[in-house]
Amino acid sequence: MIAYITGTIFDINISKDSYVDILTNSGVAYRVNIPSNYMTPEKGQEYSLYTYLHVKEDAQTLYGFNSEEEKSFFKEIISVSGVGPKIGLAILSNFSKEDLADLIEQGDAKKLGKVPGLGIKRAQKIILELKGKIDFNVQAEKNQESEILKELKDALKALGYKGDALKEKVDYAQSLLEKDSSLDIETLIKKALQQ
Repeated sequence: MIAYITGTIFDINISKDSYVDILTNSGVAYRVNIPSNYMTPEKGQEYSLYTYLHVKEDAQTLYGFNSEEEKSFFKEIISVSGVGPKIGLAILSNFSKEDLADLIEQGDAKKLGKVPGLGIKRAQKIILELKGKIDFNVQAEKNQESEILKELKDALKALGYKGDALKEKVDYAQSLLEKDSSLDIETLIKKALQQ
């Protein structure tokens, strides 16, 4: 089971079926399907993704996500019968978790059904099966988390960080927040600067 992958971007294709080919240190390149709304680094840059391996009789396909939470959400979507990984990825390409939470809570099958390959009937099924099943209160936590990351980014910029160095510090801080969401801004800045 491949749960996480880090390597250099070997090839990128952003289209209806978006993917990145990631060349790992072991010399093996993996094709990872990603939502088409992801902003990926350039070829030759390092990239890390949380991955989900989907196994069928005739294929093994990797799907990649920016966070563990998004990967779990994807797994919830494809747990609905009749909704496969391609449609799950199309849903995440069209809606953020927060937008999808609103659609499910409001029962808006018409808007959800516009996702290519989904249709109204399957959209209704997703709403029916996921309503009340997923804890959408994570949204409030996420908003708070993104607020603290924005503060951190501003502080690091003021200290002269930019480009890859800035991104590296912010990504590190984000990983710390995923492990412990109670960290305050001062601690986060301190830890990011020590990294």
